[in-house]
Amino acid sequence: MTIRKLLLIVIVASLSLVSGFLFHTKSLEGTDPESSALFNMSLMNLEKKLVPINTYKGDWLVMNFWATWCAPCREEIPELNEFYKNTEVQLIGIAIDDIDDVIKFQDEIPIHYPSLVLNDIDGVNLAKSLGNKRGVLPFTVIIAPDGSVNNRFYGKVKIPELNQSLSNIK
Repeated sequence: MTIRKLLLIVIVASLSLVSGFLFHTKSLEGTDPESSALFNMSLMNLEKKLVPINTYKGDWLVMNFWATWCAPCREEIPELNEFYKNTEVQLIGIAIDDIDDVIKFQDEIPIHYPSLVLNDIDGVNLAKSLGNKRGVLPFTVIIAPDGSVNNRFYGKVKIPELNQSLSNIK
């Protein structure tokens, strides 16, 4: 192989590497890898209609992952109802459960904020993609208007801590 061919191969490879890097960094601009899949999803509400999550993009969003069989989840719902009534921030509950179980559960403990449902595997995977590396419920995450994850709470969320975290954004 001649030196010219070798030099040409090195130049072409270098240009390909640089252009690939630039394309990759520009294509990720303005997105958070943790929440990018979230805003492409549609989840079932309690009326059994699909709700596109991208309708919440551009707002501060508090997502609370829970299940009907989870005692701390059940305990925090009345507090989250009160939080929802007194805030301008969007709050949605994501039940990792069967939709019919969640509908029945509402008779026992009403939920006043929007509630969406995912099956076990998809719900756990979504929570993990948003930073629930521990796999615990309840799990609450705050997502900024640009889609980035702002804060996470493992276990029963303490409303004063949630308010404190959100006070920095208002």
